[in-house]
Amino acid sequence: MDAISFLLLRYGDIHGSLIDGLFSRLPEPHLRGRPHPGVNTVAWLLWHSARIEDVALNRFLSDRPQVLDAGWLERLAVPRRDVGTGMKEAEVDELSARIDLQALKGYWDAVTARTLEVIETLRGSDLEALVPGERVRSVVLSEGVVAPGAEWLTEFWAGGRSRAWVLAQTALLHPNGHYYEARVAAGLWGAPSP
Repeated sequence: MDAISFLLLRYGDIHGSLIDGLFSRLPEPHLRGRPHPGVNTVAWLLWHSARIEDVALNRFLSDRPQVLDAGWLERLAVPRRDVGTGMKEAEVDELSARIDLQALKGYWDAVTARTLEVIETLRGSDLEALVPGERVRSVVLSEGVVAPGAEWLTEFWAGGRSRAWVLAQTALLHPNGHYYEARVAAGLWGAPSP
């Protein structure tokens, strides 16, 4: 099995688990609310994970437009273009209360479909190339990807990362971490484990 095949195997598991295993079985108040102070909402975790994947795969790796720019900003009813890193609890609560949950599922599915399209264009040797830091900085600045106060994220992404790192980090590791965070939230609501 090569690296791309392995990534696709894990990618399908994680992305299906986030939507089908959590989103579809939690009632709306549990998707939008915090089960405990300091715990992020499941809706925010899904939005944030999708935003980072959308930016990284479409703008850093493939130079395609963000999925967000295909009318999803309006459909989601969230007026933010950034990825949510550094949001205050009140901002997370506001986003979670206003986001259109069906649109969030649609956006998640659209980002997933586009990611799979991008991955299909990659070959193992493509993964070794570095993503130019200047490109990352330019995209972040011109497209409002990082909110004020979270500028460290730009440098984290722009720090001489390989295409393999960007792909694994933003499409697999990052959502995997938030999947377990969302499972904790669901457990605190009393939802049974899938």
